[in-house]
Amino acid sequence: MRLWRRRRLFWGLLIGACIGAAFCLSFSFNLLSGAQLQSSDFLFKVAGPYQGTDLQDRVKIVAIDDESLEQLGHFPTWPRSYHARVIDVLAEAGARIIVFDILFSEPSQGDEELADSIKNAGNVILPLAYSPTLLDSTGAGESIGFGSFVRPLDMFEEAALAVGHANLLPDEDGIVRRVPLAISDDEKYEPSVSLSAVAKYLRRPQVIESPIENGSLSLASRTIPLDKANGMLINYATGPSASGQVSSFDTVSFVDTLRGEADPDIFEDKIVLIGATASALGDTFWTPTGQMMNGVEIHASAINTILSAEFLRPLSSAATIVLIMILALICSLVVLRFRVLWATIMAFILCAAYLLGAFSLFDNGIMFNMLYPPLAILGAFVGVNLFNIASERAEKRAITETFGRYISTPVVSKILTALQKGDLKLGGQQQKATVAFADIRGFTALSENMQPDELVNVLNKYLSIVIKAVLKHNGMVNKFGGDSIMAVWNAPTPCKEHALLATKAAIDAQLQIKELQCSDTSLPKIDFGIGINTGTVVAGNMGSEARLEYSVVGDTVNIAARLTDLAEGGKVWIGPNTYKKIETYVEVQPLEPLLLKGKNEPVQAYEVVNMRDGSSDEP
Repeated sequence: MRLWRRRRLFWGLLIGACIGAAFCLSFSFNLLSGAQLQSSDFLFKVAGPYQGTDLQDRVKIVAIDDESLEQLGHFPTWPRSYHARVIDVLAEAGARIIVFDILFSEPSQGDEELADSIKNAGNVILPLAYSPTLLDSTGAGESIGFGSFVRPLDMFEEAALAVGHANLLPDEDGIVRRVPLAISDDEKYEPSVSLSAVAKYLRRPQVIESPIENGSLSLASRTIPLDKANGMLINYATGPSASGQVSSFDTVSFVDTLRGEADPDIFEDKIVLIGATASALGDTFWTPTGQMMNGVEIHASAINTILSAEFLRPLSSAATIVLIMILALICSLVVLRFRVLWATIMAFILCAAYLLGAFSLFDNGIMFNMLYPPLAILGAFVGVNLFNIASERAEKRAITETFGRYISTPVVSKILTALQKGDLKLGGQQQKATVAFADIRGFTALSENMQPDELVNVLNKYLSIVIKAVLKHNGMVNKFGGDSIMAVWNAPTPCKEHALLATKAAIDAQLQIKELQCSDTSLPKIDFGIGINTGTVVAGNMGSEARLEYSVVGDTVNIAARLTDLAEGGKVWIGPNTYKKIETYVEVQPLEPLLLKGKNEPVQAYEVVNMRDGSSDEP
């Protein structure tokens, strides 16, 4: 049993390790990229977005909203003087940086006025638009292909403080989780408007001050983690506000700013972004918070992420692989060591602990993988449970086959069931049963005249006939007594017509013994006396805590044993209770009332002469 347990532990852990390794390979090759991306969004939805109010207050939005379109007309028809006037208002209000999310790449009315306002303000950042000829974004940080930039008019770019691309990089499911902070343009990088805005807000002489190395970019004592496409995960500083607005940045209508109706104090020393929020302009994207946001709000969140230095760093691939393997092995060990209910509870606790730990570390900027480690726990739980079921069946079958050679299969099954339930203990219960004994006549004289090995061979031939007859008629061979056999019906497993079946088994055994003796005249002649009795017995585990034996005891057993002692060789004697149950099936010869040891009154017994017509079939 201990060896089986060790083997089971070894193979169970090996299966758990293989399941963990399979998930590690799936993670390494990003086979479930879509599910992995969406599972990471769960961190934003449950743990809540970052709310750095003191830093958020540095970023304001001038929104080209529905009200502005309603009062100023269709957006493409606006003269550039509107934007020039807004720049003048913001500069006069003391805005430190003005960022446009509007591309001025085509000539239009009022260009000179806008160029003058940009130059006079001296703090305007204009956007570029990257137009890739090949864009390979799988959501796992794959590189952006080659392309070109659509730039603002020369007069605007020369007047601007800086430029930066305004491209957003949706993942394969269309959700914007990151912004590319730098896109290669031949031999140089073009920074994003968010990176340019922060660099100029912090008064850095250059936007990209050092090369991008080891997946990170340095800016003003900040180390910004990047993926392979130079994308930075956005720690969205947004969420539903009390007013029902999605953005948590202070937002002022473009038309109010244009007309000087906005409070100038809110712009002082701030980064002010100007962009579209009107539903008709369609500049909206899905975000991992589960809500749609305008492009200008996403840029504001990216700016806030860099300013606050609250960066999100995915756990390294190596650490994730180690976690997957550890969790798979722990879950496997739990399933192997505990019962199904407790293993289920502990596996759930293990998964919940991982998720709680992930939520806690997310607040510190570390993003645990939310797909593969929980899947490894689930996979190990299911896989090792299936292994448990298969191994338990194999072990039970092996035990039954092995011990079935020594004790009956029903007893083996009963013992194994009791072991599984933890109910294997001393004690028994009363129940109706039929008990039969078969005893060899003249065994002492026979053993004195034969060699031990020859005696054993002869006994085995005769005993095999009796055993086969018992098993054929659904009985249980309970024990051997050297020259005798004890069999029981209706214990430990239910058996209908148990008195009749026991009698049939006895008659069948006597007939088979006679046939054997006729067919093999060299075989020493051995006769069995068989006694059968039916009644109430105590059936259960007998012995001690250290050594148990399933058996039946009681007066019914004693009478069957006494009848056997008195029965002549080749005869079958039955007790009165047995006769009452089968009298319509047998022909009997009543015996003289017997004075049996331990009985005060004579016992009426019967010799079974023959089975009546039709009774040879199984009832």
